[in-house]
Amino acid sequence: MNGASARMHGPSGLLLATLILAMALIGCGSGKGAQDAVQYYGNYHLAGWMGDHPGKALADLGSCAKCHELTVLKVGSGVPSCMTSACHHGTQPGWANADIHGLRAKLAAGPSGGSLASCQVCHGKDFTGGGAANACVTCHGVQAPHSPKPWRLSAGSPHTHTTTDPSNAAVCAQCHYPGSSANPAGHPAAPAPAGTQPGCYNATLCHANAGAPHPLGAIWTDATSSAFHGLEAKKDLGYCQSCHGTPGTPTFDGGTAATACSSCHTAAFAHPTTWYQAPVQTFPGYVPSHRNAGNLGACDACHDGLTKGRTAPLATAPSCYSATYDNGAHGAVGCHSSGPAAPNHPIPFTDTTHTTVTQAQFTANCATCHAVAGASPVSGAPLCATCHQAASPLDAGKGPGTCLSCHVGAAGLPSGPTGTAFPSLAGAHAKHLGLRTALTCTTCHNGVGAGSLTHYNSANARVSQPVSPAPVAMVATFNAQSGGAGFSPAALTCSNVSCHGGQTTPNWQTGSLTANATTYCLACHKIASTATQYNGATGRHNNPNNHNQTCDYCHDMTVAKPGAQNHFKYLDTTAVSGAPTGSPSDQYPSDTIKFGGGATPATGALTYTVTASTQGRGGCALTCHTQDHATANNTWN
Repeated sequence: MNGASARMHGPSGLLLATLILAMALIGCGSGKGAQDAVQYYGNYHLAGWMGDHPGKALADLGSCAKCHELTVLKVGSGVPSCMTSACHHGTQPGWANADIHGLRAKLAAGPSGGSLASCQVCHGKDFTGGGAANACVTCHGVQAPHSPKPWRLSAGSPHTHTTTDPSNAAVCAQCHYPGSSANPAGHPAAPAPAGTQPGCYNATLCHANAGAPHPLGAIWTDATSSAFHGLEAKKDLGYCQSCHGTPGTPTFDGGTAATACSSCHTAAFAHPTTWYQAPVQTFPGYVPSHRNAGNLGACDACHDGLTKGRTAPLATAPSCYSATYDNGAHGAVGCHSSGPAAPNHPIPFTDTTHTTVTQAQFTANCATCHAVAGASPVSGAPLCATCHQAASPLDAGKGPGTCLSCHVGAAGLPSGPTGTAFPSLAGAHAKHLGLRTALTCTTCHNGVGAGSLTHYNSANARVSQPVSPAPVAMVATFNAQSGGAGFSPAALTCSNVSCHGGQTTPNWQTGSLTANATTYCLACHKIASTATQYNGATGRHNNPNNHNQTCDYCHDMTVAKPGAQNHFKYLDTTAVSGAPTGSPSDQYPSDTIKFGGGATPATGALTYTVTASTQGRGGCALTCHTQDHATANNTWN
């Protein structure tokens, strides 16, 4: 008799054989189409299958596999697999997060697919991988379906066995049996009597103290004793609820333990009614207080607590965010209208109430949690100096709108930063912001300046250590004719910028352009018969037998000359061949012609005239290289 046939003898084997035969006769779901998991179970399995199938599956996965895919989702068969979304986790987003799969594994077996036994179906009875080929040790670091020891943390951590349903004790006993090296001192050293099922509190697995993991008797309820239960309870009320109530609900009226918290704490169920006073832990004189409670997340079982703005699970429980509350046992007391464990502002906090805060506003509100430097009143609240590393944003002259709490420079940074280290590198800021044009920080840092999420994250050392260079995003106004403007963080150069003729610029920190040098003029102006950029040098510039001279033969870019200053005045327009309408005195590029242009020429000097019809492309009235240009309409083109 082989193993398979042997398993079919006896009541359970006969039942399983009957089920397999029934499935074979009806074709494993043939004719049913795409049935949901619950309906399928109802049609082909006996009542109660949802609760006990993990155990049966472990005993004989081969029988299950006759109809079901175990570790994949088989499309089109109409037969659910273990990975069907209504069953086990499948491709559920975030499953790798312990807060998701860990909580599911701790549940009792049932329709939700919880329990450690259900994990064994795919990951192996010893959790070494099984059919899923994914061992628990890969993530946990230990060959166990839980995090490494100590697995008794509190303060809201998911890494604790205390919230595991006791029905999982049989799986735990595989490693943590009495006398096991996996158990710390104090656990039962001898096996339980024959036939005794493993349990958390029956001296068969871990806790042998008459079923309780804590002292019993008067010492546990004596407020003058250092063993008083209030000291332990406030560390994690959720731990108490695992025995004395129903986990995850407002119920503290008994569970696996017959004693109900609510039998003494009749009004608040889990703690004294007046639980807001300053804590005192000396004996005698103990004062109950939530102010030094450990796992504040457990408060969410009854209150609108860490999860702000919801309807509290217990309607009569005050919100932690109530301005005042009167429970009848004492007068109205103030609660945490701004939040005890969560900030009273968005995270990340990028709006103007942050970026324009004054000293008075900071003192009245922000200082409750934050400090500028040193140590914050609330340990989790970051210091202002985390981002504002150059100075306090509240200092006179360095506050909102000046940027000087991070960047070195003049008030308001009119010419950009002037420092020698990031984030205040001077580079070519002064050259660009000093031009007679409408360039501002936003021109090149569009949408990434103060108040933007990018700026917030780039400066926030809690997110990542700030690194050079600052994010660059140029406004579309300065896109070149050849394409959109861009920036290379590695080379510190710009490309496809209209004012640079679409050509790659010099390095922002070390490069330069020298006035009146032809090679540098050509760094921005391309000479061609047909313009490919807005500022292309066309017309007679491209005639090698005529006007193809050095740039400064005709153009004067001396910085002191008004024409040279005007040269950069209209960089924010693509109409570079002439000044905007209504500005005939600021011609561009005609105002850089060194002979004339409205100025009184020296004796014998050449003259250059501009008329309304030839604005920007003026005509010459001069004699040059033996050619007579006496007529005013002898235009450049």
